[in-house]
Amino acid sequence: MYDVIVIGSDLSSFIAALLSARYGRKTLLLSECPLGDSLSLSGYTFNIDPFPWSGFGTGQIFTKLYSELNIPLPDPAKISPLNPAFQVVLPEHRIDFYIDRDALINDISREYPDEGRQIENLYHSVTRTCDLLDKSIRESLESTDRSFKDLMKNWLDMPFFMGDVWRLSHKLRSLDRQPSLETIFDSGLTLFSNQYVNHDKPLSSAYLLSLPWRGLYYHFGGKHLLIGQLRKRFEELRGETLKDCAITAIRAGAKIEVEIKPKGKPIGVVGQELIIGAKSPALAMLLSGEKKLSRLERKFRRVETAQYPFTLHMGVDNRGLPDRMSEYVIFIPERSGDTVQSTGPFLFLESSVADDAGLAPLGKRTLTATALLSRSPLHMDDGELKATAEGMMRSLEGFLPFLRESIACMDVDRSIEISRQYQQVVNPRYRFPGPHLPSLATLPLTSPMRNVRITGGITFAGLGFEGEVLAGMKAGYLAAGDAEP
Repeated sequence: MYDVIVIGSDLSSFIAALLSARYGRKTLLLSECPLGDSLSLSGYTFNIDPFPWSGFGTGQIFTKLYSELNIPLPDPAKISPLNPAFQVVLPEHRIDFYIDRDALINDISREYPDEGRQIENLYHSVTRTCDLLDKSIRESLESTDRSFKDLMKNWLDMPFFMGDVWRLSHKLRSLDRQPSLETIFDSGLTLFSNQYVNHDKPLSSAYLLSLPWRGLYYHFGGKHLLIGQLRKRFEELRGETLKDCAITAIRAGAKIEVEIKPKGKPIGVVGQELIIGAKSPALAMLLSGEKKLSRLERKFRRVETAQYPFTLHMGVDNRGLPDRMSEYVIFIPERSGDTVQSTGPFLFLESSVADDAGLAPLGKRTLTATALLSRSPLHMDDGELKATAEGMMRSLEGFLPFLRESIACMDVDRSIEISRQYQQVVNPRYRFPGPHLPSLATLPLTSPMRNVRITGGITFAGLGFEGEVLAGMKAGYLAAGDAEP
């Protein structure tokens, strides 16, 4: 018998289990995915999640998580902010998104001199609105429920808050006079959130646009070292984990009953509370099997998964990458409609630094190229994905002309296998239907059943990585209830 059962292979589910255990609940984490925390390939180590991580600055969300778990803060020498935070490269433009706001504005204005005043006004609005959003997120972490008093407070603040959001949205829309500039912002908003962004900008746009000076972080030795530290803490808190197990049945009532099939004979586990990740294959089984959850099932059914990540993993010679190339690059090639359909609107590149011996041999670097596809790799055959991989490599030739001859390690078949498996781990990009009330939450954490909660990047999709962490922390708090540490 467990107090809390958590089902999910993503970071949000793991954080929910951590917080549940931290507050004294006997917790079991069930992961259906066979992947570990990193990928090793011919002497190279790759991050399973190729997208940027943020929230490690003073007072930010991951720092809050470390404080909650009584873990010393990460060594700044091991987790450090990048400057520039990232680059956006187009056929005729390259923009460095620096930590310093004035330097960032100047670099965009250099490439688009006729829009300099507009860019300056936009980032002035970003700064003001981001402060309000940051305050809202901090208050969300401090609140363990959504009481009537909290709701009234939000409604009373909303006219002032929404005025700033409207002004920011108006400034973003004004950039459509320069299609390539609009593409730059849309690509960044899509990359850093879990929402598909086109003309309609999410409420969280200011929060995402402020990421360069709030910090995008490089993890020396790989992100798996941080996850390993958190897993060690989970074990110290007597949390239990079962990995690579198939969920064969879930029954939710006064108690939670889960039948699982790990390696070996099937077993059953029982708990008082259930937290389930939105990307877990078991979620559909739960929603379709419980009449009380039919309304929640309809909400999930209305959400469209618009883009799915697909990643190529490469080990490359240092000399094959430009000296001024940032560790994070959004590459937007000039392409036809057919190319966009097959490889997505942009490619995101993540590379290791030249002296990170924990990820690559001396003189080498890791490089991943990630496309956001309109179809899931789970529903594409090997031939289609190999053609997609070749299309991605051809797109990169204009930016990295010496890439192919510099590749020391590349296994397309292995990349295809990993990309299929990590659909349970890495967040896709969601498209939400119709108009929405102004809210940071895109789907509820709670359900009509008091002992069933949902977590994952879909619940605060507009906040991207930090939204996934926030969802995990909130779900963990709710499951812990009034428990004392």
